[in-house]
Amino acid sequence: MYHSKSFYLGYQSENNLFLPNVISAFKILVDESYFHFTDDEEHNLYPKGTVAFIRCTAGKGKIYTKHGEIELSENDYIFLNFHDIIKYKAMGQIWGYRWTNFTYHGCKDFVLGKIGKSEVSDDEEKYFEKLIGIGQNVEISNYVSFIFLAYYYNVCRKEEISEILNLDTSHRRLIDDICSFISQKLFTKITVDAVSAFFNITPRRLHQIFIKELNISPKKYITKKKMEEGYRLLVQTSMPINKISELLCFSSPYHFTNEFKKIFNQTPTQVRNIEK
Repeated sequence: MYHSKSFYLGYQSENNLFLPNVISAFKILVDESYFHFTDDEEHNLYPKGTVAFIRCTAGKGKIYTKHGEIELSENDYIFLNFHDIIKYKAMGQIWGYRWTNFTYHGCKDFVLGKIGKSEVSDDEEKYFEKLIGIGQNVEISNYVSFIFLAYYYNVCRKEEISEILNLDTSHRRLIDDICSFISQKLFTKITVDAVSAFFNITPRRLHQIFIKELNISPKKYITKKKMEEGYRLLVQTSMPINKISELLCFSSPYHFTNEFKKIFNQTPTQVRNIEK
């Protein structure tokens, strides 16, 4: 037995990858008196292009930038140009936040200045604790950016990617059901419209699912399956070709032969003679 799950993406250009380089990270919990001014000395510690990834985990805080004020509440997160930040402060009895400063190369997988929202989760807490722990350990600090990607995924992309994966799983179940249905209807005048109607989806949507999952249109798939059944009847029975054509609901033996040759590069007669 051999069972495997795998994928092959081929060479991935760095231009298509989000490759962060973490410089610093902070986990902070403060009361309403908290206020911090980001002065030139602090700005000078970070290279041009540094991005601040700020995640609000409790309460509320306000960030003042060169472009205006931004208020963050629990479950909010934002990416800002670090050198645009002037000051920030707590806005309630407590303010809990995680702050990561990083540079990056490759693709930009975030939007500056736009507040995002996702439920604070145990997984992201776990990865941020690992991020802090690894960053504090010189011997393994070169792994910190890898852990940051896991943290980033849990905050910003987990829900989106889960939806895609769930949708893919749903499509796979649907395509299995559709293929089974088509197999049961090979001896009828099955059409794309009939399949769409049975599964209560539009022909256009059916086409999209088939192309995505099987890389073939539903019309060509139906024809292919009819041809495979025709091939089986040719080699396993003595049934005349015109009878096979009729059983598979082709308009004529000529039509059947023409479609058969497109798929197998041989006529039904040639296949039967070879298989004798």
